[in-house]
Amino acid sequence: MFAGPGATSAAIPSRLAGRFHKAAAVCLLAALVGASPSHGQSRRANTPGCDLRSAGESAVAAVIGPQTLRLADGRTIRLAEIIAIPALPQHAGDPGLDAVSFLRSTLGKKVEVKIGGAERDRYGITTAHLLVVDDPTLWLQEGLVSAGLALAAPQPDNRACFEALRAAETAAKSAGRGNWGTAVFKVLPASDPRLIANLVQTYQIVEGEAKAIARSGARVTLTFGEDAGFGFRVYAEGGAAKRLSGDGAALAGKTVRIRGWVERKAGPSITVVLPEQLEVVSGAEGTKHP
Repeated sequence: MFAGPGATSAAIPSRLAGRFHKAAAVCLLAALVGASPSHGQSRRANTPGCDLRSAGESAVAAVIGPQTLRLADGRTIRLAEIIAIPALPQHAGDPGLDAVSFLRSTLGKKVEVKIGGAERDRYGITTAHLLVVDDPTLWLQEGLVSAGLALAAPQPDNRACFEALRAAETAAKSAGRGNWGTAVFKVLPASDPRLIANLVQTYQIVEGEAKAIARSGARVTLTFGEDAGFGFRVYAEGGAAKRLSGDGAALAGKTVRIRGWVERKAGPSITVVLPEQLEVVSGAEGTKHP
């Protein structure tokens, strides 16, 4: 039987009083849990808008480099989908331009490890996204990119969050935040191959008008200059080449933005294997080059 509103335990037989109070406590706890967000729900705002799976929680024990941390559980984490550079000599001592200083602010904090693709790289290091558990707005990758301390960089086995990170990069660039306010980060003009050639073995964003498109087997080549011997080129392979197989010819005369590692093959070039590395932009969206 149940007591009506306003009834007290005095109206309940003594042998049932303890049972009644226990049941009431359980009901109250259930009501409180139902009225407040669950532990998982409280972190929902902390999850990037991309498809990631949880790989547990730990605390940040050490910062090894501009995008590498060690957790208290022994795991070494390399932050996926970004390229962060170490502090440069000309900016030494400026924490606003230092990714390591940014990451050191998380020392001792609990983080959730999120996986968006392959969990380990060829060296056995965990490649993941890190979200600070007690701060629902701090996703480390987005924090670094938004501060202008890292570039969005899709990887063959990790590119689930690239669109979100590219949006953060665009906002940081427009606001001139961090390294976007210096010469460290800039969109390079494809029309200046000598400038690009000076940056071989670095990750860069290059933009320019595609002058010609050519296919040779499974590779598609985009040419960006009149200099046949030294002009900047993009070599598209894999998924990037497949994307161009349908609309590659339509790129001629369009402004194209490419991101990747600069190589030297006769002239400077970037090899792209992912569709995300190549973006067609309109004149209004393109970067104005001097």
